[in-house]
Amino acid sequence: MPTWIDDPLFLRPLAAGLALAVLGAPLGCLVVWRRIAFFGETLAHVALPGIAVALIAGLPPFAGAAAAGLITACLLALSSRDGGTGMDAILATLAHVGLSAGLIILSLNGAIRFDPMSLLFGDILALAPGDVLSTAAACVGGGLALALIWRRLVFLTLHRDLARVSGLPDRLYDILFLAGLAGYVALAMKLVGVLLVTSLLVIPAAAAQPFARTPEGAALKSALFAGGAVLIGLMLSFAWDWPTGPAIVAVGGFFFAAGRLATVRRH
Repeated sequence: MPTWIDDPLFLRPLAAGLALAVLGAPLGCLVVWRRIAFFGETLAHVALPGIAVALIAGLPPFAGAAAAGLITACLLALSSRDGGTGMDAILATLAHVGLSAGLIILSLNGAIRFDPMSLLFGDILALAPGDVLSTAAACVGGGLALALIWRRLVFLTLHRDLARVSGLPDRLYDILFLAGLAGYVALAMKLVGVLLVTSLLVIPAAAAQPFARTPEGAALKSALFAGGAVLIGLMLSFAWDWPTGPAIVAVGGFFFAAGRLATVRRH
């Protein structure tokens, strides 16, 4: 048995990664069903200026990322029905401007020492015990909150017109969902970084779709795929010295490709 199996440097990121995988599974399914995968990417990118401002102000980076993502999510939810510029163009603009602005702010402030690679691709192996506990606690709280409104979100996602006719306040639930998504993105950035955070949401959920018959089944299978990607990605990282965040995403991509191949063969 490899010596790193019971190493805290392996177990701490594994625990945090599995917690994020369980919470990200139902969120990722909703993202896939709503066809807003690029929305998560935008939230991750606009979080970077929030991180930069938080570091300058001496605040926790997570607080800045969560605040920037929350503001962006609420503004986009409120403007989702407006005409004019297409939402895809707005999201693309915000994503690239946010990423650029964050890197510029960080580079111009000489008092801040930062590793751009850890911001872009994550630094999960540097998690302290307190980081693991706070991540797990946030995931438990987020999971409980999501469970309370899960059926309404699924109803609104799959049957929006019927939900509106039945009196469901769709804009309120859109804001709640997107705000929760912003919080998740801020949490997961430590795991896989700004550039890869959306893949942790989308790839397991997309891989689970061919094997699911119910929304709950899709969320469960997505959690299994995401947890497997975290476990195997970490093992590959320790065994072969792969970069951890990209390794997790690569394993998720393998699951997605294998699922699609199995679906093609079945048909």
